Amino acid sequence: MSTFKTSLKIVAAHRKYVLIYLMALSLLGLNAGAAQTEDTSSQVKEATASVAVIDRDGSTISQGIKDYVESVGKAQSLEDSRQAIQDATAQNRISYILIIPTGYGQRLQEATRQGAEPPRMDTVIGYESAAGALMNARTDSYLRQVTGYLSTLTDDPARAVSLAKETMNHSAPAERIAQDATPLPHSLVVYAMFSFYPIMAFAIVTISTLMTSLGHRSVRSRLSAAPVSGRSRSLGVMGACLMIGLIGWLWIFGLGVTKLGTSAVTTSAPLLGVVGAALGAYMLVAVSLGFLLGQIGLGQNVASTVANIGGLAMSFLSGVWVPTEWLPDAVIQVSKFTPGYWAAQAISGAYTATSMSADVIHPLLVDCGICTLFAVAIFAVAMAVGRTRAQSSL
Repeated sequence: MSTFKTSLKIVAAHRKYVLIYLMALSLLGLNAGAAQTEDTSSQVKEATASVAVIDRDGSTISQGIKDYVESVGKAQSLEDSRQAIQDATAQNRISYILIIPTGYGQRLQEATRQGAEPPRMDTVIGYESAAGALMNARTDSYLRQVTGYLSTLTDDPARAVSLAKETMNHSAPAERIAQDATPLPHSLVVYAMFSFYPIMAFAIVTISTLMTSLGHRSVRSRLSAAPVSGRSRSLGVMGACLMIGLIGWLWIFGLGVTKLGTSAVTTSAPLLGVVGAALGAYMLVAVSLGFLLGQIGLGQNVASTVANIGGLAMSFLSGVWVPTEWLPDAVIQVSKFTPGYWAAQAISGAYTATSMSADVIHPLLVDCGICTLFAVAIFAVAMAVGRTRAQSSL
């Protein structure tokens, strides 16, 4: 009997891990995604975001920006401290925070006179709804009006602010129209992000259990008696591990598309493909980690502990449970050295994409590729560990 077939039979004998870590947890994620409501009406409703503006400049221009943002949003009081900002976003109390740095008004006027790009302001945008992102777009539009008037009609900041306010107050009725690059369903994105944990837990536990079973003396003796080389046996085990990953990916991605993303198949296929590629790359990482732990010789209990704690930690660092904007800078820098960060960046980028052009899709696929490189590196380490253990046992 080939190593590949033996491996699959071992996995089938331990199908409880598949039922618990893959199916049960993915169904839990499906419920979390389905709980996200989607607005499919043709009428465009003005989204009102809860906003807070921290004006560290106090200039005429910064005051004009502050007044505009607070006039179109629900103004909330907020202390000018990092802790207060993190608490407000973590509690979902404020969906858009604008921080105007000291000297902003002066730098904006200088940039306008020189024909340069306007200086940037710091923003913190909540991810519970699109209201914060919309408010950021409206703020940018207002700022373009101010700079336009400063560069063409007047050098007086107060006059430019007044004209920009009058321009932005003009509105017209609108209806939503169908477009080629329809955004991905928010429910699908929530489900895909949640799936990071079941992917990691399923692959590590299942593959580590397989490797442990293959290491038992009775199984090893039968495989050694077969007329195949050690290289063929290793390839058979690796093939079985990849098959486990493929089955897991097909279930996770297929379930999400079938239940939450059928509309995206025809309207946003390239963006949906990015989500599938990101989940596939992350599944390869999980498979490679399971293969490595199996090569090291960890028992089932230890592997299960590593899978659960490691899966949760990886999800946290990737920005799955908590958006990376809410994390300290040091944690964000650390997260960039984890594969989940790049997979999450690809999925988030697909969700916020406004176009399906190659210029938009290519960077997202690069993120998926970086995640895949982690898997390749871990596989290489696992193979080296396996060779070392095999030589030491001689």
